[in-house]
This record gives sequence, C-alpha cells and structure tokens, in this order.
Amino acid sequence: MKLSFHKLKAVLYLKVRMLMNNTSALSAPLMGVIMTVIIRILYTSLADGDSSRMDMLLGMALNLGLSFNIGMGAVMMTSLPLAEEKEKHTLRALMTSSVNGLEFFLGSLIPPFIITVIMNFVLIFVSGIDIANINFLTFTFVTVISSLSSCMLGLVIGIMANSQVNASNIMSPFIFILSLLPTFSQFNESIDNLSNYLYTGIVEKMINSFMSGGSYIIHTQQVFVLISSLVVFSVVFIYFYQKSGFEQD
Repeated sequence: MKLSFHKLKAVLYLKVRMLMNNTSALSAPLMGVIMTVIIRILYTSLADGDSSRMDMLLGMALNLGLSFNIGMGAVMMTSLPLAEEKEKHTLRALMTSSVNGLEFFLGSLIPPFIITVIMNFVLIFVSGIDIANINFLTFTFVTVISSLSSCMLGLVIGIMANSQVNASNIMSPFIFILSLLPTFSQFNESIDNLSNYLYTGIVEKMINSFMSGGSYIIHTQQVFVLISSLVVFSVVFIYFYQKSGFEQD
C-alpha cells in the first residue's frame, strides 16, 4: 500500500478542521488542564508550607490531569470525529476516492496524537510541580505509548460506532476505567492491583515515584502492558476496518 504525502496532507487538513469544529472532542484535554489548575489551587492551600506534602499533592493534581488527557481526551478526539464521518456518510465517500487505508489511518491518528502528547507536557508546567523531579526520558516513553494506545482505542470505537451518540455510549466504560481507576488506586488495594494492568495506571505510578523523590524503573511487566495494549487495539482496529469494507465499495 503506497503512501502519497500529498493525499495524506489533504486528509490531515480535513481531520484537523473536523477536530477543531467538534467541541465535544476538544473539551476533554481542556478539562484536564482546567481540573489540574483547580486542584493545584485547592491543594496549595492544604499544604501549609510543607514542601514534601506539597510535592505529593501537586503530583496528585498532575496525575488527575494526565488521566483526563490520556484516558479520556485521546479517546474522544479520535472516536468522535470518526463517528461523525460515519454518521454524515462522508467516510464512505472519502474511502471510495483515491485515498487509501494507510492515508486514512495516519490522517485520523496524527492530529489527536500530537495534541495529546503536547498536552501531557503542558500539564507538567500547569500542575506547578518541581520539574527537577521529572525524568523526561522516562516520562516521554511512558506517556507517548499510552497516548498512542488511547488514540488507537478511540479509532476502534469510532469505526465500530454508527453515530457520535453511539460512540459516546461505547466509550463511557473505557473512559471510566482508564481515567478514574488509577486515580482511586491509592485508596483501595484491589483497585491498585487492577491499575497495574492499565497503561494509565503505569503513568500514575510513574508520577507518584517522581514525586516521592525516587527514580522510576520500568519493569518487564509494565513494558508488556504498554506494548500489548497498543498491539491489541491496533489489531482490533485493523479487523473492524477490514470488516467494514469501505475500500471495497
């Protein structure tokens, strides 16, 4: 399957315009920033000048923002525009044109993925944590793979859904699991054990490790969770894309 950069550029332009016009899809990453700022303000008043407690509370604010951005924002930004195309019957017209599957896939993936990755780094500075605590190489690796996995999950939901409402219904349990379970993991041992098998849970543990002053070491199980999540979502997307038969019409 050949890749035409001219066609890819055209698809990217179309996808960016659709994304910018879809306020529901864009609300999630913005909500992550807003929530992080609000929690930062609230937690600052609770720290009472205790620097170690401040680091812990600001780390919680960052975790919340990352959970919203990766667990909800990336999923919504990929699934809702794709579901909108199916709802308005523009996807079939696009796929029966000269655009091939690879160009469609990259055009759908790249804009939300870039936005999610950028917002991950914005959240570091918005949260107010001491950036000296962050190992940016590890942070980049874990959050980039996690963001890509969520984008692939969003594409799976979008290709399965018949409308934006249907996509919202399908994505709700996934968003709940990816966004909220890691946040509550520190309050319940069972939830904490479950979050070990979520890529957003790995992100949460990484930030907690940074805030405690320790160096975060990625273990084999965590690498497996990160990579396997991405592979599984990619395979499922390819299956439903081929099953949809858009390119055969």
